Amino acid sequence: MVGTVALTVHEREVNQMRHARLFVPVLLALALLAACSSTPSESTGGGASQEPAASQGGGTASQEPAASQGGGGGGGGSGGIGVTLSDGTWTGGSAQATISGAATANIDAPLQSMLSLTTGASTTLSYVSSDGQLIAIAIYTDSFAVSVTTGQMTGGGGTTTNCDVTWHSTDDNNISADFRCPDSPAITTTGSAGTIDIEGSFTATR
Repeated sequence: MVGTVALTVHEREVNQMRHARLFVPVLLALALLAACSSTPSESTGGGASQEPAASQGGGTASQEPAASQGGGGGGGGSGGIGVTLSDGTWTGGSAQATISGAATANIDAPLQSMLSLTTGASTTLSYVSSDGQLIAIAIYTDSFAVSVTTGQMTGGGGTTTNCDVTWHSTDDNNISADFRCPDSPAITTTGSAGTIDIEGSFTATR
């Protein structure tokens, strides 16, 4: 009886440690996503009324209005999802990413429902592989960002800087897209900075 109780306590401690190790890279990835996914209106320091001015700045952000017009039908181009998703958690899906440049990796990971939700105007999706590699995605109506974390580095980008995203499905219960983020800033585990190319896809359902 004593041995059984001790084993149960040990298993609980192991599970708590496993969850703690999972949240550390997720928090780092979410911090990177916040930096990469700032919308054009935020970068100008103004409110929503200043968004047209941001669209005159060139780059991928200027293409976001065209992408948002494709919402609901799964159009294409650069920018955000173009539709408003209802609040709630996402329970299924997967993501894949190929990373090259300062670090190389191939990630294939299932969605983690406890870390994937839509609230307000933002959607955060987290995918964690069996070996602890992470793909984190942030989706807004007019912007998109992705970050990747492996045993070698953490890096990422967004449509306001260097990413292109092609939406295949933008249904309230089913979203999917391909993304490509060349020359994304990254930091290796040794502390050195570099750039990586990220190319992949994801799905999310609920």
